[in-house]
Amino acid sequence: MNENRTIRTASDAVIVLCDVILMVLLFTQMRDRKWLPPVFLAALFLLVLAGADLYGLLLRRAGAHVVQEEGFLTGRLILLDEADKPVRSWDMGGRTALVIGKSGGEGPVDVDLADCEYGSLVDFQHAVLNFCLDRWYVEDLDSHNGVRVRKVEDGECYRVMGRPCQVTAGDVLYIANTRLLLS
Repeated sequence: MNENRTIRTASDAVIVLCDVILMVLLFTQMRDRKWLPPVFLAALFLLVLAGADLYGLLLRRAGAHVVQEEGFLTGRLILLDEADKPVRSWDMGGRTALVIGKSGGEGPVDVDLADCEYGSLVDFQHAVLNFCLDRWYVEDLDSHNGVRVRKVEDGECYRVMGRPCQVTAGDVLYIANTRLLLS
């Protein structure tokens, strides 16, 4: 998690530095004045990109989380009991994937539901949450008891079959009969 943040911060810093160097070279090495308007516009565009890169870099350095839209996940997966009380939670921050299942199988799991009430109905690798293009998706890993999602926007429960399903904050995942709230 910290390694990805460091790599992203370093790449943003390199982009900003390259943008600034390119702008300086364009203005200092300009000999033919007929190219001045298009070069000026290109330099202005690069300056805007550099500013956006720098702004994003500073936000990430400060640890700020920018909420882009309603339903944006803050990064917690919460196990609920029968009375909708939180039992346990897992941090999703900085992750790109979370395997949901139970320990003891071939591969490791990030969300271990082995000791839950319905743990016997959960496959070793039951489902996966994937982060792609600023959105989270849940996918059934050919489990025996399936994956369902109760969507917060309409309250309906949908079975996840064949392809990933986008999820947002407030949605509830049903892994067999175990309920996980996305927040």
